[in-house]
Amino acid sequence: MDDIPIIEASISTRVLTPADAEAYRSVRLCALHERPPAFGSLPETKSNLAETAVRLAESQDCCFWGAFQGQQLLGSIRLSRYEAMNEKHRAYLAGLYVLPAFRCRGCGRALVKQALHQAVRTPDLRRVNLTVVTQQVIAIQLYQSFGFHIYGTEQEAFFKGDQFYDEHLMTLSLNAYGIGKRELPD
Repeated sequence: MDDIPIIEASISTRVLTPADAEAYRSVRLCALHERPPAFGSLPETKSNLAETAVRLAESQDCCFWGAFQGQQLLGSIRLSRYEAMNEKHRAYLAGLYVLPAFRCRGCGRALVKQALHQAVRTPDLRRVNLTVVTQQVIAIQLYQSFGFHIYGTEQEAFFKGDQFYDEHLMTLSLNAYGIGKRELPD
């Protein structure tokens, strides 16, 4: 599979549905086993297939997207709006992951852009936040290319294996984007 070149134009993104649960769960477990970790969750705490299908059911405040080549899920991302009424003006990106064989080919960029397009179209949403492990330099650069900036670093955010990991806190104001304003970067 590593020898098959991906042409960026052949990558499509779409909302994941409960029918994608098996493919999503497989990609998510790859993410949770990766070292250095992309996520703080442990593989043994992840939900079963039925629970995964329920999580993928689109709601007004949470949506998952997948990057595909044909029918193969290459990566995913989630955009979730904060739940408290006094925080509904904020959302957060989480779970960006692309299978190693498909990295640096436009999948992550396409996923972030899709999620941010949704954020811009969401009424009253003003800000998108995220956290990223400080060692994930390429992911940090990707987020910065969309205008996210680091506003803090949580020391020892989680422990995996025999190591502590710090996470950057990043934020993006949506005020500059949207109808009649500047476009999201390609």
